[in-house]
Amino acid sequence: MRPYLIFVTVALGLLMYSIDTTVVAVAFPSFIRDFHTSVLWAAWTISIYLIAVAVAMPLMGKLSDSFGYKRIFLFSLMLFTGSSLACGLSPNIYSLILFRFLQGVGGAAFLPTASGIVSDQFQGNRERAIGLFTSIFPIGGIIGPNIGGWIVSNYSWRFIFYVNLPTGMVLIVLTLLLLKGSRISSQQRIDYRGAAFMGAGVIFLMFGLNLVSESFSAGYLFIAVASVFLSITMLLLFFYHEKKEVDPFLDIALLRSVPFLAANLLNVIIGAAVFGVFAFVPLYATTVHGLSTLMSGIILTPRSFGMIPASAVTAIFLTRWGYRRPIVLGLAAIAVSTILIGESQHLPTIMSARLGVAGMLSFILLLTGIGVGIALPAANNACIELMPHRVATIVGLRGMFRTIGGALGISQITIVLHLSSNFATGFRIVFTFFGLILLFAIPLAFLMPTGRRATT
Repeated sequence: MRPYLIFVTVALGLLMYSIDTTVVAVAFPSFIRDFHTSVLWAAWTISIYLIAVAVAMPLMGKLSDSFGYKRIFLFSLMLFTGSSLACGLSPNIYSLILFRFLQGVGGAAFLPTASGIVSDQFQGNRERAIGLFTSIFPIGGIIGPNIGGWIVSNYSWRFIFYVNLPTGMVLIVLTLLLLKGSRISSQQRIDYRGAAFMGAGVIFLMFGLNLVSESFSAGYLFIAVASVFLSITMLLLFFYHEKKEVDPFLDIALLRSVPFLAANLLNVIIGAAVFGVFAFVPLYATTVHGLSTLMSGIILTPRSFGMIPASAVTAIFLTRWGYRRPIVLGLAAIAVSTILIGESQHLPTIMSARLGVAGMLSFILLLTGIGVGIALPAANNACIELMPHRVATIVGLRGMFRTIGGALGISQITIVLHLSSNFATGFRIVFTFFGLILLFAIPLAFLMPTGRRATT
């Protein structure tokens, strides 16, 4: 019984993290209204969270091996719960961004520590336990926007953070009672400096670009140029440091492989176009189509319902189909649906008349989910096939590139929206641009392994 209670405990922690990854998107209009801020700064609440996760997750994995899964999981629960309270109490958008960064650092530890705990508890049936465990993310993708839309519509955006408090405190108590001190491996060298250089480089770049788009005054331009210069300096220091580091945060040698470089360039594009763009669908639905906050969360549900079965079917037939065909088909479906969302305000009225605006957007997002479900299993396995002896490293890098892609995508989208005459025009440009980027990314699939098995 104890292992199953432990499984439920860590699974709930991961679910809490998964929900918070998506729930904030429906609160965008509330952030803009309550803090009297622009979409530029409101979007930082998601992008800074993604950057924190991207930088902290590899470090947390190594810290778990060095200090034990229980200690790091408990630390992550305390940090995530405490920063959730701080997010809810934030007096301005800048403090909310800071606390979202801390929340991302706390959340980054959930996946590596929880995976290690589950592996230890179910050593005889590890594959099934991990398989069940990974299904939590899509569930969070379904619950997050719906519960977020309901909370924001009926109460306040602050309660999307407050709801983490009772859950987090219960999980802290259960962790203390149920988990024993886990086995600690030898102390690992952790590349804090490399992680700091990379994180600072990305943040300074996004900050500089935001300032340029916010104002063309001399003061803003000076700070923006200085910020971009600091970004370039940090990234150069990052690459210089990583070449010398014995156990680097990012193994630069891996990027010399053309297939590996192509795979991770595709990961950046997927992160920007899929995770970045679709974080703005609730804002698009409320500002352009006039849907309620509650409905703006509900229309995201079909995307998850399309992704889950498509992903399962694709995973079964990968050895027969190979990797390239699903990637091409999936990217094409995502690209077409992305462009259709941008054109939804101009689609024939017969479609919106039959389905309604919410139904029309839900149908298009269902197509998006199917495309994601087809493309991602193939792209994931193609990365692993390149270096099967370094699975953990490849999986970590894949997640990092996608997450950074999402953060950069959000930054670019907010700049376009801020500079556009209105949201309708800005969103049309954004969805069309990223749809075309996905189409232009299709040739990258042909630089990756085929994945096909010979049949006898």
